[in-house]
Amino acid sequence: MSDTGRNRLNWAQTAINLAYDIAKYRSEDPYVQVGACIIKKDKSMLLGYNGAPSGVDIDWANRDKRRARVLHAEANVLNFVKPNEVELLACTHLPCTECLKVIAQKQIDKVYFAEYLDNYDSDATIELANEFGIELSQIISTDL
Repeated sequence: MSDTGRNRLNWAQTAINLAYDIAKYRSEDPYVQVGACIIKKDKSMLLGYNGAPSGVDIDWANRDKRRARVLHAEANVLNFVKPNEVELLACTHLPCTECLKVIAQKQIDKVYFAEYLDNYDSDATIELANEFGIELSQIISTDL
């Protein structure tokens, strides 16, 4: 069947939607569900979500303790790529500075996100992204 006449989402919008889906259906965190989607240069896709590291149980009732133990969605998905094979990374939330360093290590220069998190220093992430040459673009919900 032809795609002629269909209104298809662009790759960034598609990736954001997939990030939200994986967060909604797989995240264990009762406080905030975060998802990430990588679109590789060959257009294959990888998904990650926040949760406990494999084999680790987290007490999700203790919000402060879980923060120190949870694996971020970006870190989860970035484990499966090599440097310079990613076209874009889309995240439900702006990455933290620790995740941004891994993004830079993987030579990813385009990161799309939808929301800011209250408990992260967004200015520090933006400053680091500028220093590393990583383009951050917010896709607001009306764009989806």
